[in-house]
Amino acid sequence: MIETDQQLLLRAFDAASNPVLVTERTGCIVWINKAFCLLSGYSRQELIGKTPHLLASGRQSTSFYCNLWLTILAGLTWRGQMVERRKDGGNCMVNQVITPVLDDHGVVTHFIAILHNVQIMDDERAAMQQLAFHDALTGLPNRSLFLTLLNQSINHAGKHCQSLALMFIDLDHFKSVNDSMGHACGDKLLYAVAERLGQSVRSSDVVSRLGGDEFAIMITGMDTPESVEALGNKLVATMSQPFMIDAHRVEISISVGISLFPVNGACVEELLGHADSAMYQAKRSGGNACCLSLTTRLNTLSAPRLPPTETVSAISGPG
Repeated sequence: MIETDQQLLLRAFDAASNPVLVTERTGCIVWINKAFCLLSGYSRQELIGKTPHLLASGRQSTSFYCNLWLTILAGLTWRGQMVERRKDGGNCMVNQVITPVLDDHGVVTHFIAILHNVQIMDDERAAMQQLAFHDALTGLPNRSLFLTLLNQSINHAGKHCQSLALMFIDLDHFKSVNDSMGHACGDKLLYAVAERLGQSVRSSDVVSRLGGDEFAIMITGMDTPESVEALGNKLVATMSQPFMIDAHRVEISISVGISLFPVNGACVEELLGHADSAMYQAKRSGGNACCLSLTTRLNTLSAPRLPPTETVSAISGPG
């Protein structure tokens, strides 16, 4: 049997994720979709034949509804936000678009209202924000957000003659975990590593997953290379403790490279480059180690700092 256009349209509206309501010119409800039932808490049988006044929360004034009705009775589309009351007594804020349906003579016969739950929209925006700036696996700031935060901290440290440290961390022999135990286990290990890193530093320190098995930590308020190096060695020791992943004892180690502002550079790229080089020096020594940048060994934090009025370069690293 060939489906008619009308049947197809009804099925499409019923399957829509947005609540949809159709009323007669008098305001009597003649059709609602499943999403409207979910939003309101009422069944179709409870709503058909009633008016949308059943959902009135009392939060809108008489003049509000008067303006709404005058607009749609004139054949014009109304757009606005209102608070509706669900069957359970709770309120929900919705963005609503009400469009008049005209017959062949231009006479209004019905109205169709399409609603957008503001809370859901806000949740979706928050979810998109989370995905844009946080790592999907660990929930840590991703590379894009971390580099932005690092750049801001460099600017602040430069203006106030403060120190800042960057740790570049890479897991040793992580590929062997994936190869021997599978990628699912590898992902769980990365999540566990992220948690342990976060628990091992201060709340003011920023831990990020840059990608793959690479992590970074931005540290402020430590005034000597020795104190930062001590923290790096603490992380190495902490990470060497076994992880329990799916009832399996998994051992992993890390290599840590450290660069310092302003000794190792005055911009994001320079600090990342020095920290990366120091990390590879730790790798070459066999891993499970922490290394300060070579230039840090040759200098101290008493070296001339950036004058308070000088600015640092803007971030241009990849997202």
